[in-house]
Amino acid sequence: MKIHVCLVSDQILANLIPALMERPDKVVLVTTAEMARKKIDHRLKKLLERENIAVEIYPDAPDVGLSHIQEFALDLAGKLEAVHPGAAIVLNATGGTKLMALGFVEVLRGIAQRTIYTDTAHRRIETLPEAQGPAIDAIPMTDVLDVPKYLAAQGITFGRATSDDAAWRERAARRKAAAKYLGRNAEQLDPFIGALNRLADLAFNQTDRLIEPRQNFDYAPHPKSPWAAALRQLTNAGLIGWNDGAADIVFIDEESTQFLRGGWLEEFAWHTLQDEKVFDARLGVEVSGNGMSETKNEFDVLAAHANQLLFIECKTLRFKPNENDNELAYKLDSLGKAARGLFGETWLLSARVPTPMLLERLRDARIRLIGPSELPKLRDAVQTWMRGAP
Repeated sequence: MKIHVCLVSDQILANLIPALMERPDKVVLVTTAEMARKKIDHRLKKLLERENIAVEIYPDAPDVGLSHIQEFALDLAGKLEAVHPGAAIVLNATGGTKLMALGFVEVLRGIAQRTIYTDTAHRRIETLPEAQGPAIDAIPMTDVLDVPKYLAAQGITFGRATSDDAAWRERAARRKAAAKYLGRNAEQLDPFIGALNRLADLAFNQTDRLIEPRQNFDYAPHPKSPWAAALRQLTNAGLIGWNDGAADIVFIDEESTQFLRGGWLEEFAWHTLQDEKVFDARLGVEVSGNGMSETKNEFDVLAAHANQLLFIECKTLRFKPNENDNELAYKLDSLGKAARGLFGETWLLSARVPTPMLLERLRDARIRLIGPSELPKLRDAVQTWMRGAP
């Protein structure tokens, strides 16, 4: 029988990931009164039991006083020996306080088969050597957390994702070339993207229904202009009706119009993640919980890879000086931290050039901006994120 002994802390992933990788028969959660008050132990218990792993909570662990901590650890070791004689015990010393970790390592040395430490930032599991023993190579993490499981670890309930729908994925596949064309040429097409957004808004006429599908540019694009080339791409993809040399276009249906209104950037991001074989990537993720408002909360794109989360927000509207800069930066910062915890990244993909104030706010919040000039290299950014810290 294999048993993981885990010191519970706010950072659930440190205990969850090794347990899901190694699939022990039982996980023993050593929890303090503070962790019980926050219900961290019960959240972790629920997550493990969903994976058919038995869980037992050992409550009221002391987090001060080394002698008290060691006495508690000795008592736990004795109970495990009595109930599960001969069990292979693995101590996960990542959680708890530093003093708790020291006390448990000292007491369980020689009792535990292994003592491990989860280096989440570097995506690997370290094994602590025996006293004066040789160093033991770290084990790379394997993917055990998809987007819903990662969110659940953060106390967020996954509702649904647009990209989970098979019929939607088929339609998105037909739009893929158009999404990639707009993404790779966003800098050159800046005025066109703005004009297209405006016409799509007019077509919806302040509703979510396609009321006025026929709309007009201010003038007919020159046949050899980037605008005309983009319109041919969109026409070939079946997203609009347009004739060469005409100033008017016809929006085909509501989903295609939403795509041209800005949804193409989300799909560009999602297709790039899928093409790079990220472990799990979802578009249009609806969530609730973790103190979020009762109104619908939706993430544009979320990706889980190597047990870290990437949150991507997409924006195609023109930024206006000082308008909602603080609000947007705060939203990205708060949503990103709620979803990913301490690890992972938040990116803002923008088809338009941000204001200097927003750039400053994003830097302060450590949110990566991928603007129109960088969108053609999104694939490189994704690959770097997937590799993680050196």
